[in-house]
Amino acid sequence: MASADISMDIQRHSDTAGDQNPLIKYYRASEVMPAPVPALNTLLRKGPATCAAIQASSGILSLGIGVVFAASWDIGFNLLTLFRIPIVTGVMFVVAGILSNLLYKHPELLHTCFIANILCLCVSAIGAILLIVDLQPGGNQIQQKMEVLILCVTLMDIIIAGVLIFWFYREKRGPKK
Repeated sequence: MASADISMDIQRHSDTAGDQNPLIKYYRASEVMPAPVPALNTLLRKGPATCAAIQASSGILSLGIGVVFAASWDIGFNLLTLFRIPIVTGVMFVVAGILSNLLYKHPELLHTCFIANILCLCVSAIGAILLIVDLQPGGNQIQQKMEVLILCVTLMDIIIAGVLIFWFYREKRGPKK
């Protein structure tokens, strides 16, 4: 049987008659013990699941726009279609977002999420540079608007990945309990 080192107060039922023994006795702890702290508690209080959900949904958006670009223009038309930037970044951000959402159930995935977000940050930074180089004033207005949309989504993904990398790094380097 389990034992505890907690002082217990004896409580008696109030409906008992004067000198009869009480019918019901029960024990109540006089001091509440704190609950154990779950793994990654400080990280999970910051809400990385929200950032991960935004990361995954913007990855789906980027993937969809990349498929539209791949189907609409030929492969050598610009750097966006040549390197399939939105498709690659979209798939990477969907995977990283799903992995980051799994941290609540599986805290052992912290290092994997950290590496996945670093890879996403590197690939999307290269993709953003290629998109900026590819933007040319004049020409097809619809294509230019789509490129600006993809650039904005990629920059948002860079910011989200940077925040998640910072949080994951601080959690990895934090004191071990």
